[in-house]
Amino acid sequence: MTNTTLLIALFILEVVAFGWLIWEAKMGREKREQIIQLEEQILKLEKVIISMEKTIIKKLDKRKRYNEKKNTKRIKTS
Repeated sequence: MTNTTLLIALFILEVVAFGWLIWEAKMGREKREQIIQLEEQILKLEKVIISMEKTIIKKLDKRKRYNEKKNTKRIKTS
C-alpha cells in the first residue's frame, strides 16, 4: 500500500514538474518574441536616424560648397 501511494505521489509530482517545464518554455518563448520585436523597432529607428544624418551631411556639403564658391568669387573680385 505504501509503495502504491509513493508511486502515485511520484507520478503526480512528475506531471506537475513536466507542466511547469512546458509553462516556463512558453514564457521564455514569449519573452524572446518580445525582445525580437523590440530589436526590430530599434533597427527601424536606427535606419531613420541614419537617413536623417545622411540628409544633414548632404545639406552641410551643399552649404560648404556654396560658401567656398562665394569666397572664391570675393577673392577674384578683390
